[in-house]
Amino acid sequence: MRIFVITFLLLVSTGCGQMQEVRTIKQGNAADTIKSDIKTMDSDYSPTFEKAHPVAKRLMNDEFYFSVIEGTAPFGSDDGADTYAGFKSWRPAHSSESPIRFLQDQIEDWGYPQFDIKETSFEKLMPYLKENHSGFRAMTGIDAAIVATAFGQLYLEGTIAGDIKDLAKISVKRELLPEILAFWEEDANVRQAKLHKLMKVLEEVE
Repeated sequence: MRIFVITFLLLVSTGCGQMQEVRTIKQGNAADTIKSDIKTMDSDYSPTFEKAHPVAKRLMNDEFYFSVIEGTAPFGSDDGADTYAGFKSWRPAHSSESPIRFLQDQIEDWGYPQFDIKETSFEKLMPYLKENHSGFRAMTGIDAAIVATAFGQLYLEGTIAGDIKDLAKISVKRELLPEILAFWEEDANVRQAKLHKLMKVLEEVE
């Protein structure tokens, strides 16, 4: 198991640069690959407790949820921040649509290799991680995007639609898999505790 983890960590470390390159290339052709209403020049990357919906203030009552540097926080990673900013721009013109529609466009625009986002079996996820040299980075980024979309809706509207809430719970469960937590090595226990904080809100919100 230790050899397996080390091998994938090496793949992640060499793959992150290429993943960034993929995103840069895709963003360079954004006009041809994503609807113009998803990206705006005045996107908000920093949700704050003071501006949150009252329900969000009650449930997200810890500075962790609003951290801009904590990678496990809803909006703290690059993928989470980008997703929230895009969702906030997209939402006013699509208030009657499922947030999942935005999420699908966001992930497609990034160019991340995709997998079954409803899968929580490590055995079934392992081929994806092995076949894509940046698979772990992509999977974690997609999970961050799912969580950011769900918490973004809670922050803005005080609720989370059933379909995206269920998907966010699956994402957190996937990141809580022992084999996935092992990728974080000495930070695994800290990440585990913070993932449980996310799950607590997802289970309490209506």
